Amino acid sequence: MNVTLAQAANAIRTLGTSNTILLRGQPGIGKSAIFSQLKREMPDYHACYIDVANLDLGDLGMPVVDRERMVTEFAPSSRFGLARNQKKPVLLMLDELGKPSSKGILNMLLPVILERRLGDVQLPTGSIVFATTNLDTDGVGDMIPAHAYNRMTVVNVANPEADAWLNDWAMKNNVHPAVMAFVHEYPQVFNCYADYPDDKNPYNFNPLTGNTKTFASHRSMAHASHLVWSKDALGEAFLPLLAGTIGESAARDLDAMVNLADALPSRKAVAKDPTGTKLPEGTAARFLMAFSLAATADVDNLEAYMTYMGRVGEVSFEAYSLFVMSLASNDQKVGMACRSQAFTKACASLGKYF
Repeated sequence: MNVTLAQAANAIRTLGTSNTILLRGQPGIGKSAIFSQLKREMPDYHACYIDVANLDLGDLGMPVVDRERMVTEFAPSSRFGLARNQKKPVLLMLDELGKPSSKGILNMLLPVILERRLGDVQLPTGSIVFATTNLDTDGVGDMIPAHAYNRMTVVNVANPEADAWLNDWAMKNNVHPAVMAFVHEYPQVFNCYADYPDDKNPYNFNPLTGNTKTFASHRSMAHASHLVWSKDALGEAFLPLLAGTIGESAARDLDAMVNLADALPSRKAVAKDPTGTKLPEGTAARFLMAFSLAATADVDNLEAYMTYMGRVGEVSFEAYSLFVMSLASNDQKVGMACRSQAFTKACASLGKYF
């Protein structure tokens, strides 16, 4: 039984003051990114990120001598949001909880997890604590004992599907259109090996086949986008660097998509002559054009793009729909797009209303 990243974030917001939610999932699927999302959405909280794998005992706090009473007291580290004048409730993420450098680290964190207490100092009232770790079968060293698990609400996080990654993240974060088109064409790059034990596709992280060094994940595809944007500057090193980011199989297929992008009509040509510019040939080229135009649409070129993609829609309605829905899903562009009657009419025809 799995939850989505959105469901996980909602569970943390809803239950985080009483239950510590432990998110388990394979590397690179966006577990840690939930912290950034919640930090934006919850400005009334003092957000604290703790990389448990890099903690030493002294990083949690230190004894302080009270010379009048000749006793020591525990002074917690300010990284847990417990500075002297910090009154806000804390939003505390314990990342990589399964990889503490010693058992002592985990033992010190158990009261934080269960009682919202570090040493003998309570976190501010209303504080939220959640944690992340990898799947046991990932083979990356995560070891949490049963008594620690029992202090938490443990859920497995499903790998975000390709469409969710494209609409909820890629379109909003300047991911290269060729990378988006590649993910759309090869959605299996985001499959979880645990859900498809008989699937031997060469793209994925899969400890069962030994593919654990370079592989396609939501995180590594974002890194691949940086390489594609810099392809001209990288020269002949581009493909080896790409293979070192997402694996050789995915790199070669993505490189083919990038080469296809270079052969497409330019966006300037589309904006200048949307009725006369040559249409892309082939399904992959049409999808690539849809992502490319959606990513660069603005108030000056949108009407021309709508006209051009309308022509594309005559031979590939799916590519046309992909263009329209990509814009509709982009929080940064949809307001601008909605000022176009052609766009809102297209959305209505696809069942999307504003």
